[in-house]
Amino acid sequence: METNDAPLSVKKKRPIEIHNYPKESIIQYSDSERSYTYNIIKEGTYPPAAYLKYTKGQKGFRIPDNYEVETSLRKPKTRQIVKCIIKYVEKKPVYWVYYGDKFQYHVKSEKSSSDVACLYAKALNPETKTRYSSPHFFGLHLEILQQTRDIYRRATVLKSFDNLTQTGQNNRAKKIAKSISAIFDQETTKCCHLDDDSNLKSIEFSIRDNSFHFSFNEDNVEIKHKARATVQACDKGQVTREGYRTLASISQDLPREWKVFAEKKDITYEMNEIIPISLINITPSPSDNSVNSEIHINDAEIIDNLQQSIGKGGRQDIVNILRYLIPGLLERNVLDITNPTIHLRISGDGRNVKRKVKQVIVTCSILNDLDNIYRPENYYTIILYPGIEKYEILNVVLEPLIMELRKLKEEGFRDNQNKE
Repeated sequence: METNDAPLSVKKKRPIEIHNYPKESIIQYSDSERSYTYNIIKEGTYPPAAYLKYTKGQKGFRIPDNYEVETSLRKPKTRQIVKCIIKYVEKKPVYWVYYGDKFQYHVKSEKSSSDVACLYAKALNPETKTRYSSPHFFGLHLEILQQTRDIYRRATVLKSFDNLTQTGQNNRAKKIAKSISAIFDQETTKCCHLDDDSNLKSIEFSIRDNSFHFSFNEDNVEIKHKARATVQACDKGQVTREGYRTLASISQDLPREWKVFAEKKDITYEMNEIIPISLINITPSPSDNSVNSEIHINDAEIIDNLQQSIGKGGRQDIVNILRYLIPGLLERNVLDITNPTIHLRISGDGRNVKRKVKQVIVTCSILNDLDNIYRPENYYTIILYPGIEKYEILNVVLEPLIMELRKLKEEGFRDNQNKE
């Protein structure tokens, strides 16, 4: 009886990685031909793509930098443990293999991982023909390590400064300043006596022609005082927010634009608490779009705000203004406490905001202050509305003012202490 025996096909064992990485540093690997145990000391990172190197062969594993692993090579009769290290030197990987009971011996190669593995084999036995798979010898093939490095790489990739938003640029600059401050604190503890009272006052640096200045240990009262003084200067000099931002970018000694206008917002809120602004509903009147009209205000932001407020006016009570001003006038001896008579002047004017909106303003001033009567800052706005100086509109917006003046004349004025 004849039989035809067909040879059985031998299936290759699929590679297996057994681990609990990164919680545990041990990784066991086995396939149909070999078995290794790796103890990861430093998992390393992949350098920038510009000089990242690969192993030879079809798969071409990436070669990490600052990588260190203890490899246990299992053989039927012997077991070898080596320490493998890879570091990039001048953008090229250099390989070390340490061996011996206490890793007291080593071989080194600047060529490849295969070359250093061959040097190691010959160091054990010059006559040997044993060859090691360099990716397996160093554990470069381990998928869990490749995945971990890729996750870390994605998390730490930094955008260039020009590709960041304004907020991102400021945050990066703040992070640098905080790091420098932390280094300063560490170094002063080492180099300075406790009684030396060392303080980091400021840091100044530039990134891509963008200058940054950070102040440290500055008193909050001093910061607030500088910001308020800057608000006053901007108001008197009629410096816009955009204009001040340009000035602040030139000189790092000036308070930051956001700080100044945050302080201006706080001042506005405080003044609204002391002298509230109430709204007056008026009938909008078509503005005069004459080509010959003189333009007094040409600020786009102001024009937009005024266009949105057409049909409404704002007013402030003279009583609240007087309560705020009188303490200062008494201190300067402008008012005589024995003869507390206040002389008020009411005046008004119109202004063209672009050629779309006309604005009418009514102000009051205190005639008792003769030395400063002609200074613009001594005229206080009591009514402001978009429109023209027309009798029907003035009759509506001035009605609360007329009633307030009549009441002041008949009943007199009382200050914050309820004194006449």
